[in-house]
Amino acid sequence: METSLFYLFGILMLASAIMTVASRSAVAAAVWLIFSFVCAAGIFALLAAPFLAILQILIYAGAIMVLFLFVIMMLQGPVLPAEERRRSPLKLALLTLPPAAVAVTLISWLTRGRIVGFPEGSPAVSGTAEAVAGLLLNRYLLAFELISVVLLVAIIGAMALGRKEEDKPWQ
Repeated sequence: METSLFYLFGILMLASAIMTVASRSAVAAAVWLIFSFVCAAGIFALLAAPFLAILQILIYAGAIMVLFLFVIMMLQGPVLPAEERRRSPLKLALLTLPPAAVAVTLISWLTRGRIVGFPEGSPAVSGTAEAVAGLLLNRYLLAFELISVVLLVAIIGAMALGRKEEDKPWQ
């Protein structure tokens, strides 16, 4: 059962990633990306990491995507002619289903008879709050702080781009 759910979440995440890239509308692409994040949370939950699954939902699918959607809505320019033409969802599903089926078939054929997982001797990873906090505040502290600075610069840049034309000091 877990294996079939894992493959289901993987297929859905792959399909939603393809739809994210193939969408002509920025808002639709962001919604497909949220769906991809939810599927990743499902995979985390199947891998016995419930804390990481909840973090995935709260931080990525919740907070960061709300910020993305806010910026997209704030900066939405004129509608391009390519965006006016809509593809039918059935046609898109028919286009993405065969490559996904081929990928799943190939992966299952290549891994048949072998145990797929972490090799022997690899450290056990747990998805508890203590383990995540220990990694973020010890081993990956510099990367964690650099990411926060990059996000702060991105927010300031989005606010600067969203200002009205007469309020921009550089023009």
